[in-house]
Amino acid sequence: MSFAYFIKLLLKNLIWLVVIPTVLAGTIFYFTRHEVKVYSSESVIYTGLASGYSLSGNTKADYFSTTNAFDNLLSLINSRETKQEVAIQLLANHLMIKKHDPIYMSWGTFDALNKLVSDSIRKIVVQPTLEGTISALNEYMRGKEGNLIYSIINSGNPFYSFSALDNVKAGRINNSDLIKISYSTNDAVICRQTLEILETSFMRKHRSLKEGQSESVVGYFETETKKAFNRLNAAEENFMNFNKSNDIINYYEQTKAVAGERENLFSQNHNLEMENMANQKTLLKVNESMKGRLYQNEIGTIILKEREALSDVISKIAIQEIIGKKDSVNLVELADLRKKAATIKDKLDGSVRNLYLQTNTPDGIPAKNILDEWLKTSLTFEQSQARLTVMDKRKDEFVVEYRKYAPLGAMLKKIERQINVSEQEYMELLHGLNTAKLTQQNNELTTKLNVVDPPFLPLKANASKRMVLVVVGFLVGFILVMIVILAKALINKTLQTPEKACRLIGIQLIGIYPLLNATSQFVEKANLRLMQNLLSRINLSKRPVTIGLTSMQNGEGKSTIIDLWHKDLTNLKYKVEKLQWKENMEPFATDTDIVLVEFPPFDIMMIKPNMLPKLDISILVCRANRIWGKIDKDLLTIFTKTTGNRPELLLNGVKTDFAEEYVGEVQKKRSSFRKFIKGLVKFEFGNQKKIK
Repeated sequence: MSFAYFIKLLLKNLIWLVVIPTVLAGTIFYFTRHEVKVYSSESVIYTGLASGYSLSGNTKADYFSTTNAFDNLLSLINSRETKQEVAIQLLANHLMIKKHDPIYMSWGTFDALNKLVSDSIRKIVVQPTLEGTISALNEYMRGKEGNLIYSIINSGNPFYSFSALDNVKAGRINNSDLIKISYSTNDAVICRQTLEILETSFMRKHRSLKEGQSESVVGYFETETKKAFNRLNAAEENFMNFNKSNDIINYYEQTKAVAGERENLFSQNHNLEMENMANQKTLLKVNESMKGRLYQNEIGTIILKEREALSDVISKIAIQEIIGKKDSVNLVELADLRKKAATIKDKLDGSVRNLYLQTNTPDGIPAKNILDEWLKTSLTFEQSQARLTVMDKRKDEFVVEYRKYAPLGAMLKKIERQINVSEQEYMELLHGLNTAKLTQQNNELTTKLNVVDPPFLPLKANASKRMVLVVVGFLVGFILVMIVILAKALINKTLQTPEKACRLIGIQLIGIYPLLNATSQFVEKANLRLMQNLLSRINLSKRPVTIGLTSMQNGEGKSTIIDLWHKDLTNLKYKVEKLQWKENMEPFATDTDIVLVEFPPFDIMMIKPNMLPKLDISILVCRANRIWGKIDKDLLTIFTKTTGNRPELLLNGVKTDFAEEYVGEVQKKRSSFRKFIKGLVKFEFGNQKKIK
C-alpha cells in the first residue's frame, strides 16, 4: 500500500474518522461534567541515610546499602499495616467529632460519615480518648468477619480505605537524603491530616524496627557473655582445686627441679657402679691368687665324678655295639654316646692338668700379703654394694614421683586449654557486646527522621483532567476507526490492483479499464491507453487479425469492452467484425481488418483440443473486485494446456486510485495548496508541468 493510497483511503472515510471520535469525545465530556475536585499535599522528610553522621563520625556512602535502606523505608510507608493504622486513626479522629468543624473535614465528608457509621456502632467504638477509640476500632474490626469497620477499610471509601491510601506516593528526591510523600483526595483538610498521621506512624515503626533489632542483639550478647564468664570462672576454680589436691605450687618449676635431682642421682649411681665394678675385679684377682690352695680338694672331687661319668658312657657304648640293632635310630644314639664320651674325656684331661698346675706351680706371692689384700678388697666391695642398694631405693622413689607427675602434666594442660578457650570466648563475646551497644546507640542517633517540609493545607484543587480525557478519547476513537479502515483494506483478497492481479494470475498485463462511473475524461484516457497497447500488437499484413476475449465467469465485462473497441476501431477507419464464438464456425472474411470474438466463460465451457480458431491476440478479462481462487487457476491452466493459447490479462473495473498510475493523471483545477499536498504525498518534488 502506497502512502498516496493511504491518504486517499483516509479521505474517502473522512466522515467516519470525524464522526466516531467526536461522539466518543462528546460522551466523555458529558459523563465527566460532575467531576470531583482533587486536592494534593506533600511533605519532605530528612533521613540522613546517605550522608548522615554516626558515633564514629561521617559515614562512608555505600550505593547498595543506601539504596537498600531507602527501599526498606519506602516499603514501610507503602505497607498494608501502615495504611491500616493510618485509616483507623483517621476514622477514630473523625468519629470523635460530635458536630461539624471545618478544621477537621468539610460538611459533605461529615454528612457522609454520619450516614456511613450508625449511632449504635459509634456507642461501641467511640471512647473518651483517642487511644481508646483506636483500640476499640481495632478490636471491633478483628471481631465478626465482614463487619462495618472491616468493610470500610477494604472498600473504595475515598478517605478510610486501602484504595484511598493507594494515592500516597513516596519516593527519594534525586540522590539526596530526602524523601517526598504526596497524597491526593477530594477533601483538602483530610489530605493534610492523612499525611500527618502517616508521617507519625511510619516514623514510629521505623524507629521501633531499628531499635528492636539492636535490643535483641544486645540481649543475646549479654546472655552469652554471662554464660561465658561463668564457664571461665568454673575453669579457674577447677585449676585451683587441682593444684591444691596435688600439692602443686608451680608445676613447671617443680618438674624442672625433680628432673635436675634425677640427673644428679643417676650421675652418682654411675660413679658407684664403676667403683663397685673395680672392687669386684680386684677381689676376683685376689681370689684367683688364693684359688690353687683353697680349691685343690674340690678339683680332686671333680676328677672322680668325671671319671665315673666316662666309665658309664663307655659301658653304654659297649652294650649298644654288642646287642643293639643296626637300624638308623640306634646308629644315631650310638653316635651321640661317642660324642658325649669324647666331651667327658676332654674335661677329665683338663681337670687333671689343672690339678697338676695347682699342686706343682706356686704364685710366688707371700700368703700374708694376699690375705690382707683380700680382706681390704672385700670390705670395699661390700661398702659399694650397700651404697648401690641405697641408690636403687632412691631410684625407685624417683620412679614413683615421675609416675605421679606424668599424668598431672596432661591434665594440667587440658585445664589450661579450657581456661584459654573460655577466656577467648569471653573476650570475643565481650567485644561483640560492646559493638552491639555502640550500634544500638548509633541506631538511636541515626534513625531519627526529621520533617523538613510538613504537610500543607491545599487551598486550590488540582487542574482538571477533563479536557485531557476528551482529547485522549478523540484520539483513541480516531485511531480505532483508522485501524478498522486499514484492516479492511489490508485483508481485502480481491484482485484490486494490476500488480496484485498479475502476481496472483501469473500472466502478462495488456491493460486496464477503470470503473465506468469515473469521470468521462478519465475513461476516455484509459480507453486511449488500451487502444495504444492493442494496436501495437496488430500486424495488418496478415488479415484478418483475430482478437479473442475470454473470462472465467459471466459478468466480467467482455461484451461491454468488445462494444467499446468496435466503436473505437471503426472510428479509426478499420473494418471490424464482432462475433459470438460457437463450435464449427465458418472461416473469417478476408476483407475484414479485425475480428473481435467473444468466448463463453471457462466455468461453463467445454474446453477441447483444436476447438478454438487461430487467435492472434488472446485476452482474459477479469473484474478487479473479484477473488482469484484455486478453481480459476486450474481452469486457466487447463485452457492453456488444451488450446496452446496463453492469454494476456485485461483488468476491468479498476478503481481510479489504482488506475491512475497506468492511465496517467487527468488534469483538474486544483489550488496551490492542494497541488503542494499532492506533490508531498506522492514525493513529486521538483516536478513541473511545462518549461519555464
